[in-house]
Amino acid sequence: MKTITILDMENGYSNQNGRFQCLYCSQGYDDSFVYSYDGNFAKAEYMIQKHLSSQHDGAIGALLQLDKSESGLSDVQKMFLSFISQGLSDDEIAQEMSITKSAVRNHRFKLKEKKRQASTLIALLNLLDNSAKETEVNEGPRLSLKNNKDEQVLETFLDAQGHAAKIPSKEKKRLILFRKLMERFLPEKQYSETEVNQIISTMFDDYVTVRRYLIGYGMLGRTVDGKNYWVI
Repeated sequence: MKTITILDMENGYSNQNGRFQCLYCSQGYDDSFVYSYDGNFAKAEYMIQKHLSSQHDGAIGALLQLDKSESGLSDVQKMFLSFISQGLSDDEIAQEMSITKSAVRNHRFKLKEKKRQASTLIALLNLLDNSAKETEVNEGPRLSLKNNKDEQVLETFLDAQGHAAKIPSKEKKRLILFRKLMERFLPEKQYSETEVNQIISTMFDDYVTVRRYLIGYGMLGRTVDGKNYWVI
């Protein structure tokens, strides 16, 4: 399954091999089917759009409902953006929030600054990702589990049941164990957070930390709300 993109988040759903999947729940529609809707027939993309609108208040509503840890927005900022999405003027927003028009303009300025900073950060992270991928290609066999040194790491950290007593402190050793762990996931299956934790627990006790590592290393993808996971 593909990595969730900014465009996917703007839509509120992704197209994963012809299946339109909601980012905020398990609902999805297959492009190979035609669905009955309101006395007519509709394609998968139309159905997912209707689902997003009726169940999540559209893409904007769904994003505004995310926890601060996901969106980085305060409750006040969410309220401000909600009023903007409703098409309210600065005067109306000022009245609704009991603030001055100057404060409304200040909110707009701060949000534009956040957008600029986010764009800079995304560009930087994309460049670092590309650099990391080039490094992996150049390193080649050194990262393969067939390498003798990798096998030695596995033997050192894993017991007879394939369980690790701790998470290696060195990144190269962590990656070797994490790649071995990823063999326990099915490539085309979607997992709940509980299922992911159960699989990780077969190798590591601290499944929360390892789950974060797997997402950070781009080994696991997840929906914005963290309810569904898949192998990347």
